[in-house]
Amino acid sequence: MNILEGIRVIDLSHALAGPFCTHQLALLGADVIKIEPPVGDDFRGRPHGRFESVNAGKRSVVLDLKSDGDRDALLALVATADIVVENFKPGAAEKLGLDWTDLHSTLPRLISCSISGYGQTGPLRDMPAIEWSVQATSGLSDCYLGPETDSMDLGIGILDPFSGYVAFSGILAALYAREKTGRGKRIDVSMLDSALALQSANTTSALLGGPPSHGRRPTMARYRAGDRRIFIAGISQKWLEKLCTLIERPELLQDERFADGKMRDRNAEDFVEAIEAALSKRPAEEWEQLFVAAGIPAGMMRTLSESAGSDQVRQRGLIGEAFSERGIIPIVRSAFLFEGEDRRSLAPVPALGEHTEAVLQSASLRSQEH
Repeated sequence: MNILEGIRVIDLSHALAGPFCTHQLALLGADVIKIEPPVGDDFRGRPHGRFESVNAGKRSVVLDLKSDGDRDALLALVATADIVVENFKPGAAEKLGLDWTDLHSTLPRLISCSISGYGQTGPLRDMPAIEWSVQATSGLSDCYLGPETDSMDLGIGILDPFSGYVAFSGILAALYAREKTGRGKRIDVSMLDSALALQSANTTSALLGGPPSHGRRPTMARYRAGDRRIFIAGISQKWLEKLCTLIERPELLQDERFADGKMRDRNAEDFVEAIEAALSKRPAEEWEQLFVAAGIPAGMMRTLSESAGSDQVRQRGLIGEAFSERGIIPIVRSAFLFEGEDRRSLAPVPALGEHTEAVLQSASLRSQEH
Protein backbone atom coordinates (compact mmCIF):
# COMPACT_ATOMS: atom_id res chain seq x y z
CA MET A 1 0.00 0.00 0.00
CA ASN A 2 2.13 2.85 -1.29
CA ILE A 3 -0.71 5.28 -2.02
CA LEU A 4 1.17 8.13 -0.30
CA GLU A 5 4.42 7.56 -2.16
CA GLY A 6 5.89 10.95 -3.06
CA ILE A 7 4.27 12.69 -0.07
CA ARG A 8 6.81 14.21 2.33
CA VAL A 9 6.00 14.66 6.01
CA ILE A 10 7.99 16.73 8.50
CA ASP A 11 7.32 15.09 11.83
CA LEU A 12 7.99 17.47 14.72
CA SER A 13 6.07 15.37 17.20
CA HIS A 14 7.32 13.30 20.13
CA ALA A 15 6.07 10.65 22.56
CA LEU A 16 3.02 8.83 21.16
CA ALA A 17 0.01 10.67 19.66
CA GLY A 18 1.93 12.54 16.95
CA PRO A 19 4.35 9.70 16.10
CA PHE A 20 1.39 7.30 15.89
CA CYS A 21 -0.21 9.63 13.32
CA THR A 22 2.94 9.88 11.20
CA HIS A 23 3.50 6.12 11.56
CA GLN A 24 0.18 5.57 9.79
CA LEU A 25 1.31 7.90 7.00
CA ALA A 26 4.62 6.04 6.70
CA LEU A 27 2.74 2.73 6.48
CA LEU A 28 1.03 4.10 3.36
CA GLY A 29 4.33 5.02 1.75
CA ALA A 30 4.90 8.64 2.83
CA ASP A 31 8.46 9.86 3.34
CA VAL A 32 8.43 10.83 7.02
CA ILE A 33 11.35 12.94 8.24
CA LYS A 34 11.39 12.84 12.02
CA ILE A 35 12.96 15.96 13.54
CA GLU A 36 14.47 15.20 16.94
CA PRO A 37 16.36 17.32 19.48
CA PRO A 38 19.94 16.28 20.28
CA VAL A 39 18.69 14.19 23.22
CA GLY A 40 16.20 12.38 21.02
CA ASP A 41 12.47 11.70 21.22
CA ASP A 42 11.00 11.33 24.72
CA PHE A 43 10.27 7.66 24.00
CA ARG A 44 13.78 6.69 22.87
CA GLY A 45 15.23 4.46 25.53
CA ARG A 46 11.86 3.32 26.82
CA PRO A 47 11.69 -0.47 27.21
CA HIS A 48 9.67 -3.01 25.28
CA GLY A 49 9.68 -1.30 21.90
CA ARG A 50 7.60 1.75 22.85
CA PHE A 51 9.61 4.00 20.52
CA GLU A 52 10.17 1.45 17.79
CA SER A 53 6.48 0.58 17.52
CA VAL A 54 5.59 3.95 15.96
CA ASN A 55 8.83 5.09 14.32
CA ALA A 56 9.94 2.29 11.99
CA GLY A 57 10.62 3.48 8.47
CA LYS A 58 11.02 7.16 9.31
CA ARG A 59 14.22 9.16 8.72
CA SER A 60 15.74 10.75 11.81
CA VAL A 61 17.19 14.25 11.55
CA VAL A 62 18.64 15.95 14.62
CA LEU A 63 18.12 19.72 14.86
CA ASP A 64 18.60 21.96 17.86
CA LEU A 65 15.65 24.29 17.44
CA LYS A 66 17.16 26.67 19.99
CA SER A 67 19.77 27.42 17.35
CA ASP A 68 19.02 30.04 14.69
CA GLY A 69 20.82 28.02 12.06
CA ASP A 70 18.90 24.83 12.78
CA ARG A 71 15.60 26.73 12.88
CA ASP A 72 16.43 28.06 9.43
CA ALA A 73 17.22 24.51 8.31
CA LEU A 74 13.85 23.38 9.62
CA LEU A 75 12.00 26.08 7.69
CA ALA A 76 13.88 25.15 4.55
CA LEU A 77 12.88 21.51 5.06
CA VAL A 78 9.26 22.52 5.62
CA ALA A 79 9.36 24.26 2.24
CA THR A 80 10.03 20.86 0.63
CA ALA A 81 7.16 19.12 2.44
CA ASP A 82 3.49 18.38 1.88
CA ILE A 83 2.60 17.95 5.55
CA VAL A 84 3.90 19.17 8.91
CA VAL A 85 2.79 17.41 12.11
CA GLU A 86 3.56 18.76 15.57
CA ASN A 87 2.31 18.21 19.11
CA PHE A 88 3.87 21.19 20.87
CA LYS A 89 1.99 23.21 23.43
CA PRO A 90 -0.31 25.70 21.68
CA GLY A 91 1.69 28.73 20.62
CA ALA A 92 5.08 26.98 20.61
CA ALA A 93 5.10 26.33 16.87
CA GLU A 94 4.73 30.05 16.15
CA LYS A 95 7.83 30.77 18.25
CA LEU A 96 9.77 28.44 15.94
CA GLY A 97 8.65 30.37 12.88
CA LEU A 98 5.89 27.93 12.01
CA ASP A 99 3.04 30.42 12.13
CA TRP A 100 0.29 28.96 9.96
CA THR A 101 -0.77 32.24 8.38
CA ASP A 102 2.79 33.03 7.30
CA LEU A 103 3.48 29.49 6.13
CA HIS A 104 0.27 29.28 4.13
CA SER A 105 0.92 32.59 2.41
CA THR A 106 4.23 31.31 1.02
CA LEU A 107 3.42 27.57 0.89
CA PRO A 108 -0.26 27.44 -0.07
CA ARG A 109 -0.28 23.65 -0.63
CA LEU A 110 1.19 22.87 2.81
CA ILE A 111 -0.97 20.90 5.25
CA SER A 112 -0.24 21.60 8.91
CA CYS A 113 -1.55 19.38 11.73
CA SER A 114 -1.34 20.38 15.39
CA ILE A 115 -2.11 17.81 18.09
CA SER A 116 -2.61 19.05 21.65
CA GLY A 117 -4.44 18.18 24.83
CA TYR A 118 -7.30 20.65 24.53
CA GLY A 119 -6.92 22.28 21.11
CA GLN A 120 -5.64 25.60 19.84
CA THR A 121 -8.65 27.53 21.21
CA GLY A 122 -10.83 27.54 24.33
CA PRO A 123 -10.30 28.24 28.04
CA LEU A 124 -8.32 25.00 28.55
CA ARG A 125 -5.98 25.72 25.62
CA ASP A 126 -2.85 26.20 27.75
CA MET A 127 -3.54 23.42 30.25
CA PRO A 128 -0.66 20.87 30.40
CA ALA A 129 -1.75 17.53 29.05
CA ILE A 130 -0.78 13.89 28.76
CA GLU A 131 -2.93 10.85 28.01
CA TRP A 132 -3.97 10.23 31.60
CA SER A 133 -4.79 13.83 32.55
CA VAL A 134 -7.03 14.20 29.50
CA GLN A 135 -8.65 10.84 30.20
CA ALA A 136 -9.52 12.21 33.64
CA THR A 137 -10.82 15.60 32.50
CA SER A 138 -12.75 14.17 29.54
CA GLY A 139 -14.81 11.72 31.59
CA LEU A 140 -13.23 8.76 29.80
CA SER A 141 -11.60 7.39 32.95
CA ASP A 142 -14.88 7.70 34.82
CA CYS A 143 -16.58 5.45 32.27
CA TYR A 144 -14.46 2.41 32.98
CA LEU A 145 -12.51 3.02 36.21
CA GLY A 146 -14.85 2.90 39.17
CA PRO A 147 -14.33 4.87 42.40
CA GLU A 148 -12.95 1.78 44.12
CA THR A 149 -10.26 1.19 41.48
CA ASP A 150 -6.66 1.23 42.66
CA SER A 151 -5.60 4.87 42.33
CA MET A 152 -2.35 3.77 40.65
CA ASP A 153 -4.17 1.73 37.99
CA LEU A 154 -3.88 3.97 34.92
CA GLY A 155 -6.31 1.98 32.83
CA ILE A 156 -6.06 1.59 29.06
CA GLY A 157 -3.61 3.76 27.11
CA ILE A 158 -5.97 4.34 24.23
CA LEU A 159 -6.37 8.11 23.90
CA ASP A 160 -2.90 8.91 22.52
CA PRO A 161 -3.15 6.46 19.62
CA PHE A 162 -6.78 7.34 18.95
CA SER A 163 -5.93 11.05 18.82
CA GLY A 164 -3.13 10.15 16.43
CA TYR A 165 -5.59 8.26 14.28
CA VAL A 166 -7.95 11.24 14.30
CA ALA A 167 -5.04 13.37 13.06
CA PHE A 168 -4.23 10.76 10.40
CA SER A 169 -7.81 10.79 9.12
CA GLY A 170 -7.84 14.59 9.10
CA ILE A 171 -4.63 14.65 7.06
CA LEU A 172 -6.06 12.22 4.51
CA ALA A 173 -9.15 14.44 4.20
CA ALA A 174 -6.92 17.50 3.76
CA LEU A 175 -4.91 15.75 1.04
CA TYR A 176 -8.15 14.93 -0.79
CA ALA A 177 -9.35 18.54 -0.42
CA ARG A 178 -6.01 19.77 -1.78
CA GLU A 179 -6.53 17.72 -4.92
CA LYS A 180 -9.71 19.72 -5.50
CA THR A 181 -8.60 23.18 -4.43
CA GLY A 182 -4.83 23.17 -4.71
CA ARG A 183 -4.59 24.55 -1.19
CA GLY A 184 -3.60 23.00 2.09
CA LYS A 185 -5.44 23.21 5.39
CA ARG A 186 -4.56 23.58 9.04
CA ILE A 187 -5.83 20.74 11.21
CA ASP A 188 -6.45 21.26 14.92
CA VAL A 189 -6.66 17.94 16.80
CA SER A 190 -7.59 18.01 20.47
CA MET A 191 -7.22 14.96 22.69
CA LEU A 192 -10.28 16.14 24.62
CA ASP A 193 -12.31 16.28 21.40
CA SER A 194 -10.97 12.86 20.46
CA ALA A 195 -11.95 11.40 23.84
CA LEU A 196 -15.53 12.59 23.46
CA ALA A 197 -15.65 11.35 19.86
CA LEU A 198 -14.27 7.97 20.96
CA GLN A 199 -17.20 7.59 23.34
CA SER A 200 -19.70 9.48 21.18
CA ALA A 201 -22.70 7.27 22.00
CA ASN A 202 -21.97 7.54 25.72
CA THR A 203 -21.43 11.30 25.35
CA THR A 204 -24.86 11.75 23.79
CA SER A 205 -26.44 9.54 26.44
CA ALA A 206 -24.82 11.51 29.27
CA LEU A 207 -25.90 14.86 27.80
CA LEU A 208 -29.47 13.56 27.65
CA GLY A 209 -29.35 12.53 31.30
CA GLY A 210 -28.66 8.88 30.65
CA PRO A 211 -25.86 6.61 31.86
CA PRO A 212 -22.35 7.43 30.61
CA SER A 213 -21.49 3.75 30.16
CA HIS A 214 -23.20 0.47 29.36
CA GLY A 215 -23.17 -0.50 33.03
CA ARG A 216 -23.45 -4.04 34.38
CA ARG A 217 -25.56 -6.63 32.59
CA PRO A 218 -25.94 -10.15 33.97
CA THR A 219 -26.67 -11.64 30.54
CA MET A 220 -23.65 -10.02 28.86
CA ALA A 221 -20.58 -10.53 30.97
CA ARG A 222 -17.09 -11.96 31.33
CA TYR A 223 -18.02 -15.12 33.19
CA ARG A 224 -15.58 -17.42 34.98
CA ALA A 225 -15.15 -20.77 33.24
CA GLY A 226 -13.02 -23.77 34.20
CA ASP A 227 -9.67 -22.10 33.62
CA ARG A 228 -10.25 -18.43 32.72
CA ARG A 229 -12.99 -15.97 31.94
CA ILE A 230 -15.05 -15.95 28.76
CA PHE A 231 -17.25 -13.16 27.44
CA ILE A 232 -20.72 -14.33 26.42
CA ALA A 233 -23.53 -12.20 25.00
CA GLY A 234 -26.84 -13.71 26.11
CA ILE A 235 -28.65 -10.40 25.98
CA SER A 236 -31.25 -11.38 23.37
CA GLN A 237 -33.87 -13.99 24.20
CA LYS A 238 -32.63 -16.21 21.36
CA TRP A 239 -29.05 -16.14 22.57
CA LEU A 240 -30.10 -16.60 26.18
CA GLU A 241 -32.11 -19.70 25.35
CA LYS A 242 -29.19 -21.18 23.42
CA LEU A 243 -26.81 -20.33 26.25
CA CYS A 244 -28.93 -22.05 28.90
CA THR A 245 -29.39 -25.08 26.67
CA LEU A 246 -25.68 -25.45 25.88
CA ILE A 247 -24.64 -25.24 29.54
CA GLU A 248 -27.40 -27.74 30.39
CA ARG A 249 -29.29 -25.34 32.62
CA PRO A 250 -32.59 -24.86 30.71
CA GLU A 251 -34.46 -24.54 34.00
CA LEU A 252 -32.97 -21.08 34.46
CA LEU A 253 -35.38 -19.86 31.80
CA GLN A 254 -38.29 -20.91 34.00
CA ASP A 255 -36.88 -19.57 37.26
CA GLU A 256 -39.08 -16.68 38.41
CA ARG A 257 -35.97 -14.83 39.64
CA PHE A 258 -34.81 -14.59 36.04
CA ALA A 259 -38.16 -14.35 34.27
CA ASP A 260 -37.37 -11.13 32.40
CA GLY A 261 -34.72 -8.44 32.11
CA LYS A 262 -35.83 -6.51 35.18
CA MET A 263 -35.86 -9.62 37.33
CA ARG A 264 -32.46 -10.72 36.06
CA ASP A 265 -31.04 -7.28 36.86
CA ARG A 266 -32.58 -7.46 40.33
CA ASN A 267 -31.08 -10.90 40.93
CA ALA A 268 -27.92 -10.37 38.89
CA GLU A 269 -25.50 -11.98 41.35
CA ASP A 270 -27.59 -15.14 41.61
CA PHE A 271 -27.91 -15.36 37.82
CA VAL A 272 -24.17 -14.99 37.23
CA GLU A 273 -23.42 -17.51 39.99
CA ALA A 274 -25.68 -20.06 38.30
CA ILE A 275 -24.09 -19.51 34.89
CA GLU A 276 -20.56 -19.71 36.27
CA ALA A 277 -21.32 -22.90 38.19
CA ALA A 278 -22.17 -24.57 34.88
CA LEU A 279 -19.26 -23.00 32.99
CA SER A 280 -16.78 -24.21 35.62
CA LYS A 281 -17.07 -27.74 34.26
CA ARG A 282 -15.12 -26.97 31.08
CA PRO A 283 -12.24 -24.74 29.98
CA ALA A 284 -13.14 -21.47 28.32
CA GLU A 285 -11.82 -22.48 24.90
CA GLU A 286 -14.21 -25.44 24.70
CA TRP A 287 -17.13 -23.22 25.64
CA GLU A 288 -16.07 -20.65 23.05
CA GLN A 289 -16.20 -23.28 20.32
CA LEU A 290 -19.66 -24.41 21.40
CA PHE A 291 -21.14 -20.92 21.69
CA VAL A 292 -19.65 -19.66 18.44
CA ALA A 293 -20.92 -22.73 16.58
CA ALA A 294 -24.39 -21.92 17.94
CA GLY A 295 -24.18 -18.31 16.72
CA ILE A 296 -23.68 -16.72 20.13
CA PRO A 297 -21.14 -13.85 20.29
CA ALA A 298 -18.52 -15.20 22.69
CA GLY A 299 -14.80 -14.93 23.18
CA MET A 300 -12.35 -16.44 25.62
CA MET A 301 -10.41 -13.78 27.50
CA ARG A 302 -6.99 -13.82 25.85
CA THR A 303 -3.86 -11.92 26.74
CA LEU A 304 -2.64 -9.33 24.26
CA SER A 305 0.35 -11.49 23.35
CA GLU A 306 -1.94 -14.48 22.73
CA SER A 307 -4.14 -12.44 20.43
CA ALA A 308 -1.27 -10.78 18.54
CA GLY A 309 0.40 -14.16 18.06
CA SER A 310 -2.73 -15.97 16.90
CA ASP A 311 -3.17 -17.67 13.52
CA GLN A 312 -5.88 -15.14 12.66
CA VAL A 313 -3.53 -12.18 13.08
CA ARG A 314 -0.58 -13.99 11.49
CA GLN A 315 -2.52 -15.01 8.37
CA ARG A 316 -3.74 -11.45 7.84
CA GLY A 317 -0.18 -10.13 8.03
CA LEU A 318 -0.93 -7.47 10.63
CA ILE A 319 2.32 -7.90 12.56
CA GLY A 320 5.54 -7.20 10.70
CA GLU A 321 9.14 -7.02 11.81
CA ALA A 322 11.55 -4.09 11.71
CA PHE A 323 15.27 -3.99 12.41
CA SER A 324 16.43 -1.64 15.13
CA GLU A 325 19.45 -1.04 17.32
CA ARG A 326 17.84 -3.38 19.85
CA GLY A 327 17.35 -6.17 17.34
CA ILE A 328 14.26 -7.29 15.46
CA ILE A 329 11.07 -5.65 16.77
CA PRO A 330 7.49 -6.78 16.03
CA ILE A 331 5.49 -3.82 14.67
CA VAL A 332 1.76 -3.45 14.06
CA ARG A 333 1.13 -2.53 10.43
CA SER A 334 -1.82 -0.64 8.95
CA ALA A 335 -5.12 -1.75 10.48
CA PHE A 336 -6.91 -1.88 7.12
CA LEU A 337 -6.33 -3.78 3.90
CA PHE A 338 -7.03 -2.92 0.28
CA GLU A 339 -8.40 -5.94 -1.56
CA GLY A 340 -5.72 -7.64 -3.60
CA GLU A 341 -2.84 -5.85 -1.84
CA ASP A 342 -0.55 -6.83 0.99
CA ARG A 343 0.37 -4.67 3.91
CA ARG A 344 3.54 -2.66 3.30
CA SER A 345 6.92 -4.04 4.42
CA LEU A 346 8.58 -2.19 7.26
CA ALA A 347 11.84 -0.27 6.90
CA PRO A 348 14.28 -0.19 9.85
CA VAL A 349 13.82 1.95 12.95
CA PRO A 350 16.18 4.95 12.59
CA ALA A 351 19.03 5.58 14.98
CA LEU A 352 19.05 9.05 16.47
CA GLY A 353 20.19 11.49 13.78
CA GLU A 354 20.96 8.68 11.35
CA HIS A 355 19.72 10.65 8.33
CA THR A 356 20.69 14.19 9.35
CA GLU A 357 23.53 14.70 6.91
CA ALA A 358 21.88 12.93 3.98
CA VAL A 359 18.57 14.78 4.32
CA LEU A 360 20.10 18.21 4.84
CA GLN A 361 22.70 17.77 2.11
CA SER A 362 20.05 16.63 -0.37
CA ALA A 363 18.13 19.79 0.40
CA SER A 364 21.31 21.90 0.18
CA LEU A 365 20.92 22.91 3.81
CA ARG A 366 24.35 22.04 5.19
CA SER A 367 27.27 24.33 4.60
CA GLN A 368 30.73 22.92 3.98
CA GLU A 369 31.83 23.27 7.61
CA HIS A 370 29.13 20.81 8.60
